[in-house]
Amino acid sequence: MSIRKKKELVKKQVVDKYGVSSKTTKIHRLIDLMEESNIPVGYWFLTMKGFAGSQKLKEVVDDYIENIQDNYMNGSSVCFAGNQGTGKTMSSICMLKAALKSGFSAHYTTASDMLTSMTSKHGYEYRRTMRGSDFLVIDELDSRFFTSDSVKELFSGKYEEVFRYRAHNNLPTIVCTNETESILNVFCGAGKQSIESLNSQYLKIYPVAGKDFRKRVENAK
Repeated sequence: MSIRKKKELVKKQVVDKYGVSSKTTKIHRLIDLMEESNIPVGYWFLTMKGFAGSQKLKEVVDDYIENIQDNYMNGSSVCFAGNQGTGKTMSSICMLKAALKSGFSAHYTTASDMLTSMTSKHGYEYRRTMRGSDFLVIDELDSRFFTSDSVKELFSGKYEEVFRYRAHNNLPTIVCTNETESILNVFCGAGKQSIESLNSQYLKIYPVAGKDFRKRVENAK
């Protein structure tokens, strides 16, 4: 089933629940924006309310959302670094949804999808999306997806180009990684030193502690 088909079914569920109303129209518009922003369907209606993970992470996300306008103007870029299943992706997407609700453009991607898209025949168009979105999430920035130094070096060049442009133009970038020791493990070659310098200036890293939510759910079944 395509995402487009899934979207129409989700919209129908909203109508069934709320009827035809201004609230339904507003939710439908947000659904359209989330699909256009490449936000995965499973996260469309998740919120930080009742978040059972790291309280520090929740506080950071809530504060970022509350000050979304200032964070946009300041180009506030953050990185959530922690083990799998600790709420990093959900948190970053909640920030993107807050941006959409405030009238900003947004885009979600994973690091591997970013590399694939930027090196495809549509690379120039995708590059414009990476550079031009008001808020950008780069998820799964993990060395396990880049199996050789040559692939890491290729990705490093693409990442540095995008992040440098966004940082210098005060455009917020939100990064999620499982690299708990150092985000620099993902990078290689000439771009690595430049990325380290950019990160030190423009990227605030938040360590995320906690157990894997997905394992807890599986164990509860």
